[in-house]
Amino acid sequence: MADAPVLQVQLDVINQEIEYNGTPKTIPESYWKDTLTPLLYPLWDSDKDKLITFQYFTNDTYVAKRRKYVKDFKNNTYSWVDYEMEAVGASEAVDLKDKLIDGFYVVDALENVEFNEELARMYSKQKAVTPLSVRLARNFLLDETDWTQLPDAPIDADTKAQYTLYRTKLRELTESTEFSTDTENTKFPIAPEFYNKIYKVDFPTEDYLATAGQFIEMGKHRLKKFKDKIAYFLTLKSETDATYFNDLLTQYEAFKTMEEKGNTNMNPNLDDNKAFLEKIIKEANDALES
Repeated sequence: MADAPVLQVQLDVINQEIEYNGTPKTIPESYWKDTLTPLLYPLWDSDKDKLITFQYFTNDTYVAKRRKYVKDFKNNTYSWVDYEMEAVGASEAVDLKDKLIDGFYVVDALENVEFNEELARMYSKQKAVTPLSVRLARNFLLDETDWTQLPDAPIDADTKAQYTLYRTKLRELTESTEFSTDTENTKFPIAPEFYNKIYKVDFPTEDYLATAGQFIEMGKHRLKKFKDKIAYFLTLKSETDATYFNDLLTQYEAFKTMEEKGNTNMNPNLDDNKAFLEKIIKEANDALES
């Protein structure tokens, strides 16, 4: 039996939201008006027939629902009626799907730009930045960009190189003179999105993180504004890491028991798996102790 089709991309016009592989993103008003509205008009959305949702599935089928204002001549009343749009060409549907996926990543990048714009405003009147708050913010920014280092990350080689440099500079942050002697003046590198979309426009000749102006001090208000987001993220990560580490220990103990009982034939890759688990557990312990 063939697998049931799974929703891949959805545009929810009413809630102004894009969902891709189960992850929703709220579309900023500027991107909605400047990019998506012209994209939808007039094939998918018109003055008389308003698009409500567009859904594209993994089996290359789609459903588009519209809403129109209809007069009931019998009762002389008007009402909104929802209906499923007639099919258009497959290429048009695929094109819209691809552009919505692109839009999903643009919206994600815009969120990060807003995050870094707030960082760029910096320096609150309350100068109470501590080494702990700097470390938390640094770790948060590193964790938020882990995905960029995956082999299948949806970014080009140049952008990946920028993220690699960004993460290196974040790690080196705690080795700076400011961090040890004047913590509230610790400077953070601007993120690749901020550089490419904002900084580079004003300074096109400057390479990424090659000048002092691309490192920005952090004020207390920056941590206060995002403290809930940082706390939630780190708490969730802590719980996830703990669960994963415990699972590793459980599996490792199972391997040891099998080996002690002489049941190594149950898994021909036992030695390789055991060596791998020992390596991971050692690295985890080293990280916990550092």
